[in-house]
Amino acid sequence: MFTAGPPSASDRPARLVAAHARVFAETSPTALDPALRPFLADLVRPYGNALREDLLTEGVGHSFGEMAEAMLPTVVGPDEPVDLLVLAFAMHDLRLGRATACYLSDQCPGAPMAFAVCDQGSGAAFTALRLTESYLGSGACERALVVVVEQSALHYEPGEPAPIPDRHTGVVLRLERTGSPVAVGQHTGVDAQRVTQLLRHDVARLGRQATVVASARLAEAAPGVADVVADAGQPYTGIWCELADGGYEGVVLVADYEPSLGLLCTSTVDFSGNDHSAVDSAAVAVA
Repeated sequence: MFTAGPPSASDRPARLVAAHARVFAETSPTALDPALRPFLADLVRPYGNALREDLLTEGVGHSFGEMAEAMLPTVVGPDEPVDLLVLAFAMHDLRLGRATACYLSDQCPGAPMAFAVCDQGSGAAFTALRLTESYLGSGACERALVVVVEQSALHYEPGEPAPIPDRHTGVVLRLERTGSPVAVGQHTGVDAQRVTQLLRHDVARLGRQATVVASARLAEAAPGVADVVADAGQPYTGIWCELADGGYEGVVLVADYEPSLGLLCTSTVDFSGNDHSAVDSAAVAVA
């Protein structure tokens, strides 16, 4: 059996070049695909979850592939080949049965190697960044995209309470070997009592003032630490939307906590010494 993983990391950090966020107000045509109901029925039958017939009848939701495909031209031009694309999500895609990361590779300049990170809740985006950091740091690739997506329609009753986004949102981060340095840290096995201490420790380790951007869930678990709190209605993309809004100077620490997995994640972006205009940041709402 052949197995592969990321190449060994070096001391050369990944660097953020562009960040773009978009809210998709419309419904994807995929939501009315007649194959969606039987596919979902087969998916949930072993677990006894009831389908949300109201959502299926109404035809709500959005395809991650359609969302990401619309955002790609905002961060890379047709003559800027990408070497790596990593898709991160928590809730499943509306278009089931398709390897969306592979589909996006075909739509992206350079037809990059592509894969997805999921089943980690809000930690998926940080894992995607950490893997991307390894590839870029080793010299295995020159340009990478991390795509974080969420859509607001869960077409079956969850087995246990879980955050459902209020809107369809996507964020694309473009990383290269020149730009604003990015670093990722992840703590595992973290219970609620240790969150504040660990987060404060991570901030203190930076050795300088940092702007802390946290999810609403983390801000509640670690009160008084966050400078910016992301919209609770965007549980998986909110902190990355805040980063894409731009306007930050110095060091920014983006953080989230996934209590179901005991996963506390942080990522720093160091704008110090850089002309912030070099990082193309934009957040767009589509009516």
